[in-house]
Amino acid sequence: MFTSSELMNKYKSKLITAEQAAQLVKNGDKISYGSFHTKPIDFDIALANRIAAGEITKLDICIVGTIPPVPQALVKMIEMSEKGDFKYNTSWFGVIERATAATGVPAFVPVQFQDVIKTRTEPLWHDSLRRDVAVIQCAPMDNFGNFNFGIVNAHTRRDLLNTPIKIVEVNQNFPVVYGGAEEHIHIDEIDYIIEGSNSEMFYLPEIEPTEVEVKIAQHIIPLIRDGACLQLGIGGVPNAIGKMIADSDLKDLGVHSEMFCDAFYDLYMCGKITNKRKVKDTGKSVFTFSLCTKKTMEFLHKNPLMASYNGEYVTEYSNIKAIDNMFAINATLEIDILGQATSETIGQTQYSGTGGALSFTWGAYESRGGTAVLCLPSTYTDKEGRLHSKIKASLTPGAVVTIPRSVISTVATEYGIANIKGLPLWARAEALINLAHPAFRDELVAEAEKMKIWRRSNKIEL
Repeated sequence: MFTSSELMNKYKSKLITAEQAAQLVKNGDKISYGSFHTKPIDFDIALANRIAAGEITKLDICIVGTIPPVPQALVKMIEMSEKGDFKYNTSWFGVIERATAATGVPAFVPVQFQDVIKTRTEPLWHDSLRRDVAVIQCAPMDNFGNFNFGIVNAHTRRDLLNTPIKIVEVNQNFPVVYGGAEEHIHIDEIDYIIEGSNSEMFYLPEIEPTEVEVKIAQHIIPLIRDGACLQLGIGGVPNAIGKMIADSDLKDLGVHSEMFCDAFYDLYMCGKITNKRKVKDTGKSVFTFSLCTKKTMEFLHKNPLMASYNGEYVTEYSNIKAIDNMFAINATLEIDILGQATSETIGQTQYSGTGGALSFTWGAYESRGGTAVLCLPSTYTDKEGRLHSKIKASLTPGAVVTIPRSVISTVATEYGIANIKGLPLWARAEALINLAHPAFRDELVAEAEKMKIWRRSNKIEL
């Protein structure tokens, strides 16, 4: 163990400016920006300046999910795209990626969250998996020489360890979240340290559920039992479910979730989460990253009730299956009457990513006493004000099947909830059509008849 003075000497010996760090990047390098909150800020600006100056004309940036502030390197790569070869590779399309996709610089990487770590640690059978430099934003060094990134554990530690040049950019505002495992890296394991400008963390605004989302949540709540272990995502439905559980008699709930969302904070505040019925990680809420409001992030900071783990541990199918009474709720974008869903594309347009949707949908169903719910509003309104069904005869042409029909079990819309697992095509078509908006049910029945999956005995609800 190092003394305090030895640690500080080692710290000072590795300290460089963001501009010096950016000079370590060579033309043609592949750089890892981690994911979400671990994206560097000051290094990113310094790298953008090199791109703008024409010093770098070929570069790949690799990230799993981008949040504000907009990466300045991405902005400059787009501006200089006619003069160079630039790619911004990501396995999650958010607002920033969607807004810039037409430039051709953002490139989507299809991968399940559980497999992201393997792409950092397996033999690099393809050059695109190589990273030359990893720059990760994190919390300041603690008294033992560790830098914490527990709010975005994901693949962060593996990314650093398996990259030749390892750089951390410290931010005094970055929360510390205990593990779990792999939530930090030691000073001996990194090459350089940047003392950043301590930008404020990105927080989500409070998201109030819509009337439709409240109705969806009302259909789901009766299925949740005491002692259930919850997986919740982002958005209005989880928030609505959180409020309803808070007002219910449910007790002793647990958390094993890809994301720690604001609904979990609300459930902790009213005493609904204890994690005491979990066999693994008893007493701890397990997650791998968090996108949340400021109050929730402050709740996570140095909270011994949390357990930050890497994405493989949290979202790997067999780990989810091993949790009794797992209850996973995931949103999807579109589902057809065969029972296959897309959660990542709208037609041919990339909208999000696979994440842990497939793993949790499959794993939670296979869990002893478990349930997996896919939820979606029954309709959407286009720019011209026209109403369209999200339950279709066939997925929109070009759409990617995120969750196959053999895996999906329970589906919920504002019109009800149905378990289609094990049902023949004619029966699941009926069940799904009854979850559609009434204005589209006759049309869907006609399509089912054309597909030869509608029987005379089938019926739809009025």
